[in-house]
Amino acid sequence: MCQVEQNFLTIREYQDVCILQSDTRICKEAEDTITFLFYGSGANSSCPLLSAASVDETSTRLYNDYLSSDPAVSEPAAFFLDVFTPDRTPTFTVKTRSRIELGTPLAGFRSSADEFAEQNEEYQDFYEKVKDVFFDFFGLQSEWLNSGYRQKATHGGLRVKWYSIQLENIENSETILGDLLLTIASIAFVFFWMAYQMKSLFLASLAMFQIVISIPVSIVVYKNVFQIPYFSFLHILVVFLVLGIGADDIFVFYDGWRLSEHDSDVVSMINGNFRDSLILKKRMSIAYQRTISAVFNTSFTTIVAFLATAISPIMPISTFGILAAVSILFNFVFVITVFPAVIMCHHLWFIKKICSARAGEKPYDITSDEKVHMESKQSVMGNKFSTVELTAVKAESTINMASHVPPKEEVTSDAKEGNRRSSIPDENTDPNRNDVSDSDMTVLDKFVFKGYLPAMTYEKNRIPVVAVVVAFGLLIFGVIAIGFASQLGPPPEPEQWFPEDHMLQQIPDDWIEDFVRGDLDPYVQLFIPFGIAGFERPDFNRFEPSKNRGNVKFDNNFDFHPAASQRAFLRACDIASNFACDREACEEGLLIFPSSVRCFLPSFQAWYANRTGGLSTEDASLSREHFLGNLSEYRSSDPIGTDTLSRSEKQRLIGFVDGNLRYVRIDAVSTMLESTATIDLEGGRGRVDDMTEEINSQAPPGMDNSFGTAFVFVWVETELGIVQGFFLGLALCFPVAFLVLIVATSNTVVSFYAIISIGFIVSTVLGVAQWNGWSLGIAEAISSVIVIGFSVDYVIHLGHVFVDAAHSEGLKGRKERFVYASKKMIPTVLAGAVTTFGAALPLFACQLTFFPKMGTIMTSTIAFSVLFSIGFFMGFLLLIGPTGRIGDLDWIAEKIGLDRCLERYGCLKRNPQAPQKHIEDPKASAVGLHNSIPESSVTNGV
Repeated sequence: MCQVEQNFLTIREYQDVCILQSDTRICKEAEDTITFLFYGSGANSSCPLLSAASVDETSTRLYNDYLSSDPAVSEPAAFFLDVFTPDRTPTFTVKTRSRIELGTPLAGFRSSADEFAEQNEEYQDFYEKVKDVFFDFFGLQSEWLNSGYRQKATHGGLRVKWYSIQLENIENSETILGDLLLTIASIAFVFFWMAYQMKSLFLASLAMFQIVISIPVSIVVYKNVFQIPYFSFLHILVVFLVLGIGADDIFVFYDGWRLSEHDSDVVSMINGNFRDSLILKKRMSIAYQRTISAVFNTSFTTIVAFLATAISPIMPISTFGILAAVSILFNFVFVITVFPAVIMCHHLWFIKKICSARAGEKPYDITSDEKVHMESKQSVMGNKFSTVELTAVKAESTINMASHVPPKEEVTSDAKEGNRRSSIPDENTDPNRNDVSDSDMTVLDKFVFKGYLPAMTYEKNRIPVVAVVVAFGLLIFGVIAIGFASQLGPPPEPEQWFPEDHMLQQIPDDWIEDFVRGDLDPYVQLFIPFGIAGFERPDFNRFEPSKNRGNVKFDNNFDFHPAASQRAFLRACDIASNFACDREACEEGLLIFPSSVRCFLPSFQAWYANRTGGLSTEDASLSREHFLGNLSEYRSSDPIGTDTLSRSEKQRLIGFVDGNLRYVRIDAVSTMLESTATIDLEGGRGRVDDMTEEINSQAPPGMDNSFGTAFVFVWVETELGIVQGFFLGLALCFPVAFLVLIVATSNTVVSFYAIISIGFIVSTVLGVAQWNGWSLGIAEAISSVIVIGFSVDYVIHLGHVFVDAAHSEGLKGRKERFVYASKKMIPTVLAGAVTTFGAALPLFACQLTFFPKMGTIMTSTIAFSVLFSIGFFMGFLLLIGPTGRIGDLDWIAEKIGLDRCLERYGCLKRNPQAPQKHIEDPKASAVGLHNSIPESSVTNGV
């Protein structure tokens, strides 16, 4: 044990950071060490072997001191003993510990707060050397994703652990760098999945480049436009989020382009042998119009979800939300600007040449004059070609379109005339018919066409039993999940950042659980200052928390010289020693351990009386200058006689600044353990406020400004801020999500089902957190709004297409629209889900526990979003979804008589293709499934 301690004490740089002896540059001996306990003062750093008699004598004295009734004797001895020592006969301990404190401020600095960042950097440099020395001594070796702190440190049969907050900071930084490399695995997965889905390395490569480049572009904006230099491990999560969201948007646009070939107008143009340029322009126009609104809506809700975290009072969470929102914005911009050009280049450079080569023809390029001539014949009615123009252009065109494969069936005369008969089953409405050939189908296509659709539309006695079981089963499951989610609360203990087998994670718990409670270190340290009026931060930047932290504002009325002020201070010490506390966090019915109160005034008065022959510091004849001079001298003195305060303690408790007494302080240890639940600590903090309020009420002016504070209260405030941000985020995201759903679908019924689905998804994911024994910490607070962003993506895609089936395709029945939406969008939704799910999987391999926790939340979010979107949401649309125009905004406006007024002011625009009414099929099932009775409708309103 002596050798282990000497490894620390003999580091050369230790002389620069140690606590100094009075008026010297010599390090004070570390008294709370095994070396000092057994070897005494001036121990030999070579650690000679002690005799058995010497060891037994010291051990016996230690155990006897522990049994002493004097706390001043028993508490120092208890520090070295494990928790089971009192129960053993004969008395012995199997665990012990040492404590070595460093000095502050460092040489060249006025105080511990002076140039805080620079001082902290010097401490960090010292602890870098400490880590290297200890790793070499114990033979520990860190590897990627396996820290050396996760190995057992043993020497000569002795198991050793060590800890410092600076060592934890160093380990955090190194661990984050290792975990960051896992983004490569996420990028690789997303790339290969996109290549499989789009069947093109060209498209996948440029799409991945587009997604990845959005991150550095966003960081540039984040740092230079928003002026935020702060970047932490939390921001690494943005990479994983953007990979999933970016790929989802890519798939939406790509599928829009792919399906545009089956659009009725495009089919008409292909059958009519239109020029290639016109068909490609038409396809891109259709793909763009069908996807830009969906991508915008999902991107907008996701951005709002992240901006909801940006309003969090916790700065790291706030900046994470800003960076994530900016990244999603740039990803959206690139998807609607860069990727369409990539799609077109891919078609012209690869698809067209392949098809032309197969057809034995040279690719045709029309001249600019021909293009102008051909485009001049386009009709501008609803972005469709009228019958007259179709015929005219067809007559002039003689080109064989080798780059497009004509459908097996000719377009009917009704279609050429602009009419569509919904009674004729086609590939969009027949659940047993596929619009993609088996050879072109992906795994997800096969799942939808050959598994999901046949199952959900299967009927027995005219009841779709699978849809009923799935939809109502998830309804019950979602309600149960709400109950579990409601049980989430603030963490009962500080966040855990390292795995259970990590040394730096174990020691804080060992310190509390494995040693005798006589030591007060595990308890909250309280500070009660007098003379401080507030804090000024004129140059403080919340995004650079270690710089320009501000200055204390002192109370100019503070005067410790009058007898009334001294008596008020002594009264405060007495109140602190006996103040009752009945809160859950307090022990023994008291707020503060009486023996822990560090009240310097009685010692100063005794010291002054001893040197002046019994004079009192409260004597009216004592001048202020004489009083302050003696107090300053006492502050610099070593303890003598009954004075138990060290020089360093006196300097902390008596605050001379630039030669003037500006504050005094009482230090104490509360009966609240630092590991107490946040909500309980908040109750204990309330009693601290009650105590200082009582102190101030009995104090004269200048001494009525005390307050109680503790370092752990900063964490309490942080946890409460996390909870506050959590509820603010939900309060913002849900209304915005509902409004976006209304705008995107233009249907209140669909939007209502969608927002219920989103609520169930959020509740279920938070329920997973509760099932895992987690609390409402940083990861859970961030995840709540991330869940809303992801879940909105899926239901908004499906809901938009379900409504669009009526508006653009004239489909009126639930089943027709369900089948249409499932075929058009569920493969796309699943492709995006697989991407995000896969991108999150590497998070499980990270060492920082925050990342595996976020991996669990992200994968759960995706899994439940898919489950509720295609099970609950689509199931309810199939069973009791709107038919015809029911629930449409223009339909509601008509019912309440506002349609004409809204049309007059441009607030309402009718869709000429939307079905005006719906006639029930007499053979419809009991739960409302039906087929549409043919009703001729003019497709483009001509």
